Amino acid sequence: MKRFWLVLLAVLLAFSPLFAGGSSEQSEEAKAQRIQEADAGLDEKTLAFLEGKDFSGQTLVVGVWGGVIEDILREYVIPPLEARGARVELLLGATSDRFAKIYLEKDNPTMDICYLNLYECMMSMEDGITEPPSDKIPAFDDLYPWAQIGGYGVSAMGVGIAYNPDYFDEAPDWEDLWNPEFKGKIAIPTYPGSESEALLAIAARIGGSDEHDIDTALNELKKLCPVPLVYTNLDELFLMMDKGDVVAAPVISGYAWTYVDRGMNVAFSWPQDFGCVKAMDVMTIVANNKHPELSEAWAQLALCPRTQQAYAERIYFGPTNSTVVLEGEVAERNVYGERASTLLDLDWMYLVDHRSEWTQRYNQEILEYDGN
Repeated sequence: MKRFWLVLLAVLLAFSPLFAGGSSEQSEEAKAQRIQEADAGLDEKTLAFLEGKDFSGQTLVVGVWGGVIEDILREYVIPPLEARGARVELLLGATSDRFAKIYLEKDNPTMDICYLNLYECMMSMEDGITEPPSDKIPAFDDLYPWAQIGGYGVSAMGVGIAYNPDYFDEAPDWEDLWNPEFKGKIAIPTYPGSESEALLAIAARIGGSDEHDIDTALNELKKLCPVPLVYTNLDELFLMMDKGDVVAAPVISGYAWTYVDRGMNVAFSWPQDFGCVKAMDVMTIVANNKHPELSEAWAQLALCPRTQQAYAERIYFGPTNSTVVLEGEVAERNVYGERASTLLDLDWMYLVDHRSEWTQRYNQEILEYDGN
């Protein structure tokens, strides 16, 4: 009996390479199938960039917003990387949190990709915390020039006017918010942020100056006081607007259109007098990150037409990739085509440099102002 088991063991050992080979072959076929399924709909440039890449054993850490943006990334960006062996960890939260984190960890970053706002990305790039954008990412050459600044622009919006159409005969311009009949009915955002910095810049222009003149900006904003709401929560803002307690407010275009889609009694205006203020979400590659090749693959997937189309169709965040084609209502609701050239750009670095001082003044002179 003992001899029988020894013979059986010898036979199994002799044939084990065949079994291993078959298993390995099946594994490679399964991996190829996963890659094919994950890559469905990708453009040729992206497919060529990903060809032959293997990210097994690597974990990419990406700091980004949650909500629908997270959904889009999990559906369109992450699967091709996971099919090639990578793990992706999303670090969700506020922009300010991850902005502070990449500075604190500048000598030993744990984050590979960091999504920032337009003004923050330029600051982090100048400080050497994040890499300058370059054509090592194939999609870079397809980006509009205004999306090649401070990082890789992934979506473009405009800060315009959300409003209750019952109070306006036509889509309002910025100056209409200062109409005396609307005093005490215009909501404003907290400062700092894209909407509040846009509002300050517009207020300064109403007074004949620009965003460098905080005195004129604050004096003009006082004319809107007392304000019915200093908003931090869009649900609260649009509920009050739907009821008429607020008649208008400065809001990022994509956010406003999502509430229009919910059937609320609100609308959005692309102002003509000074234009919408430019807003853009920017993807940055953290300097000295631990996974440079994987980070570049993420960047290419985030900028490719498939992902950009999803942003435009789901949340009306306009494409920065010039090869993306939008049509109909989706085109009308996005920063797209010629509309991008009409956006009002600001001196963002100047605003960042004065943010601390202006936050104190905004809080004291506007939020505490009773309108008298």
